[in-house]
Amino acid sequence: MLHQNQHLFGHINTNCSDSIETGSEETSSRLMNNFLFCIINQYRYPSLDIFMNVGTVLGNFFNMFWVLPLFLVAGLFFPMRKIAIPGFRKIQISEIVFLLLVGYIITGILVTVLKFGLHMPRPSVVFGSYVVHSWEIPDSPYSFPSGHSAFAMLIAATFWMRTNKIMLKAILLIYIVWVGLSRINLGMHFPFDVVSGFAIGAFSAWLANNVLFSLKKRYL
Repeated sequence: MLHQNQHLFGHINTNCSDSIETGSEETSSRLMNNFLFCIINQYRYPSLDIFMNVGTVLGNFFNMFWVLPLFLVAGLFFPMRKIAIPGFRKIQISEIVFLLLVGYIITGILVTVLKFGLHMPRPSVVFGSYVVHSWEIPDSPYSFPSGHSAFAMLIAATFWMRTNKIMLKAILLIYIVWVGLSRINLGMHFPFDVVSGFAIGAFSAWLANNVLFSLKKRYL
């Protein structure tokens, strides 16, 4: 069955495919998750490696430690002023800080609880270290869910809800796809880790937005 799929999807790393076959007793969903990982992970070129590593750096979960302070500093000078980011609806800086901070806390809690609660191994444990070619050192030995993907979706979803510009939404979409694919291509996560990270980031952005709406409705 796997060799039939190889004709459909193209050549994949032999070692990777052999590892999948030896784990044939696993569920079909797990096998498909591993198979999709091998397909995406197989492509390696110097220029592509750089491109993917840049994508994964842009999605680093700890980027919030410099993104948020930028808005916090601006908020000290213009706490109630609405800023006009080109293409986005005007929004108070304090609201941006609130949305990012609350969303980040929710995302961090969910990602941490799932990572250290489920202890799902990274691809390097399943297939071997040869699948990894990332500049970054993993922040934990566990794979599920992808913190980078969750962060990227949190940022994208927060601003997605505040623009009607197709071009800007396309840029946000490219950003999250870039980050997600980079995590798989660089051997750091399985596809399901990435998709789950996207879901967590979107949920966190939605929940933060609803909390803000409720507070404004009640007190303003």
